[in-house]
Amino acid sequence: MTMNAEPETALREAQKAMQSGDFARARQITADVLTSQPHHRDALYMAAVCARYENRHEDAFARLADLKAASPDYGRAYQEEGHLKRKLGDAAGALTAFERATRYNPSLIASWTAQAELHGHTDAAANARAQATRLQALPRELLAVTNHIHEGRVFRAEEIARAFLRKNPTHVEGMRLLADIGTRLGVQEDAEFLLESAVELDPDNLQLRLDYIQVLRKRQKFSDALEQAKILMARDPDNPVFQSHYAIESMQAGDYETALDYFDRILKALPEDPATLVSRGHALKTYGRTEDAIASYRAATEVAPGQGDAWYGLANLKTYTFSEEELTRMEAQAASPDIDHMSRIHIAFALGKAHEDRKNHEKAFEAYALGNALKHQTVRYTTEQMQAEFSAQKSICTPDLFATQGDKGCAAPDPIFILGLPRAGSTLIEQILASHPQVDGTLELPNILSLAHRLRGRKQLTDRERYPRVLHELSAEDLKALGEEYIETTRIHRQGAPFFTDKMPNNFRHI
Repeated sequence: MTMNAEPETALREAQKAMQSGDFARARQITADVLTSQPHHRDALYMAAVCARYENRHEDAFARLADLKAASPDYGRAYQEEGHLKRKLGDAAGALTAFERATRYNPSLIASWTAQAELHGHTDAAANARAQATRLQALPRELLAVTNHIHEGRVFRAEEIARAFLRKNPTHVEGMRLLADIGTRLGVQEDAEFLLESAVELDPDNLQLRLDYIQVLRKRQKFSDALEQAKILMARDPDNPVFQSHYAIESMQAGDYETALDYFDRILKALPEDPATLVSRGHALKTYGRTEDAIASYRAATEVAPGQGDAWYGLANLKTYTFSEEELTRMEAQAASPDIDHMSRIHIAFALGKAHEDRKNHEKAFEAYALGNALKHQTVRYTTEQMQAEFSAQKSICTPDLFATQGDKGCAAPDPIFILGLPRAGSTLIEQILASHPQVDGTLELPNILSLAHRLRGRKQLTDRERYPRVLHELSAEDLKALGEEYIETTRIHRQGAPFFTDKMPNNFRHI
């Protein structure tokens, strides 16, 4: 997180005091920081640790509650909760906290070790012990990179990873982590190149190939992603993880029958797997089998009531009405401290829909407001940033730009862009156009947004005007290549008609 110099310096002093055992001194420093910045993540964390060591357990829990509210995906908050509950004899609560800690930050060795100890002689304990051993064997720099990534310090992680790879250019885990950083920064081309190279160096590394599939999908290279999924299937055709990736990539490629066949195969082996039930629901919904989609989503809510995307899948059908029993179950999950942050967001929005259908508008607004507030914690969007981008477009996208660059690019007439804000009637327009035999209707395609993201490049945070300013600098060859790439990468969504629609709402900012 970004801190000004004063709290950063103060908290370094607090950390030194904690290391020397002077928790009273550390407590005073963190209290001073929290007076001016009550939601400061590191100060709240240190205050909680101090309270545990000083046996102020109620204060420790209060600090942790504030910390989790301010930073709901901060793994160390749950690790500290685990230490606190374990100290107080709550082994089950500690185990849950340690498991959640590693879900949000898989580099926390102490949490993996604690899980191994608390699970006893089980497969889960062996898995946790293996994770701790793997992390301990990592080069010190890469362990730091992993930690920085999962605590939001992505640029610091990139700096360390690049320095490490300059000394160790073929270290596949270093390449994988730098690719992860590239994905988080939106530089998907770099991530793809790194993972492609790493897979060539270590073709039997399953995690590399799984990461490679994810990046190919984000780059809309669905046929390539499907080929990689087929390689995994050839290794072990009965592996449910590989079957799941093959089903998802088949769905992305438009082959819903194959996707549904493999989802069904997984469910024969794992009949109550909630993630598969949700993915199957998504496929059935898109395939037009709405009643079957409802059944799949509902099955997921039965076996895993905290699976927020299952409830949201039902709400997002728009036509589904939640029963009183389902409303009660959702409200119970919303009140539970044990669901993850994204599930909490999804359930809040589903509750909004349930109350709205009952014309209980006050409760609906409360649920939607909560969902928006929780979602806001996960995004970097600000109104001021958007206004600045629009101002840049007005000043940079001048008549001179269009006069100079207007006749360049790819001349293919295939795409019909339907532009407008959500709920403005774009779906109706698409349906009218797609009813013509020469026009294919498609999904909301992410390709234009991906191109714009790439043009922003690595300085998307420090030089927000690089795009659209870069449009003045692109050559005719560059512009033609961008257009041809768009035509090629959208081909997988078409059925062979000479024209196709693209109604992605946010395209209005770029076309």
